[in-house]
Amino acid sequence: MLEGTLFKNIKYYGSYQMLYVVIFIIISSIGAFFHFLLNHEISIVESWLHNNHWEILIIAKLVSLYLLNRWFKVRLYQLKSIRELIRELVSWPEPRAMVIAAFMIISYLSLGGAVFAGQVGYWYHQVASYLGIFLYFGIEFIVIAYLDDVLNQKEQPSYFWLSVFYTGLFAAAFRLSVPDYYNLLPYMIFCFSTLMYLSGKSFKSWSNVVCFLAVFVAPMASLFGMDPVWGEDFSPFKVKTKLGLPFLAAIWMISFCYYKYRDQIIHGARRLYR
Repeated sequence: MLEGTLFKNIKYYGSYQMLYVVIFIIISSIGAFFHFLLNHEISIVESWLHNNHWEILIIAKLVSLYLLNRWFKVRLYQLKSIRELIRELVSWPEPRAMVIAAFMIISYLSLGGAVFAGQVGYWYHQVASYLGIFLYFGIEFIVIAYLDDVLNQKEQPSYFWLSVFYTGLFAAAFRLSVPDYYNLLPYMIFCFSTLMYLSGKSFKSWSNVVCFLAVFVAPMASLFGMDPVWGEDFSPFKVKTKLGLPFLAAIWMISFCYYKYRDQIIHGARRLYR
């Protein structure tokens, strides 16, 4: 099972995640070290790490992506130019992806019960939360599409096993870099798995990924407290009940039934109407 291109994809994606975690720890340690040099109390250091957590995460991911790219260039892999990769990844998202994203946010807020939390005046943190989680997932899928482009030109590995191992590695790296104070690991896995599906078998339907992030994941984090780093600390709204895996699975199934069988359902409904 773990032979050939499948093993290569897992190896390089795992290496990227390991680099990301190590760089995150290094940056956090350097910041804490300088605070201690200035004789700051531990509470100030913890506050700095908490308030700048998103920035540190994104810098760590970008540096890891850069090092991965440099490694492939040293190994003399045939790489597409940035312009060619952007042309391949960027297009208008499918209408069904837009409907799924809208359906997901409406369903979650309806079932979870959105209420006003009273957190106003934190516009910087809300923008940082939106951009932070958008980039956190977005960079992941740039890496995945990049690995597919570099490693899978001759042979395409099993999409199912790639998805399983990628999800496991993503969850492990997330847990090592983000203290899960708000118990959002299942939610993050749910979001990542959904994005894996929407990105297609070659992981290059990036416009669908952007649509889902912009319409569902990022607003839920910045406006409704589903932020794995800050939780409800700076959100103007919150959900009274964080939905468990059974509810998430139910929303997922309904959404993907629509995504996959929309044309057949509409065609059947028209035939019945006639």
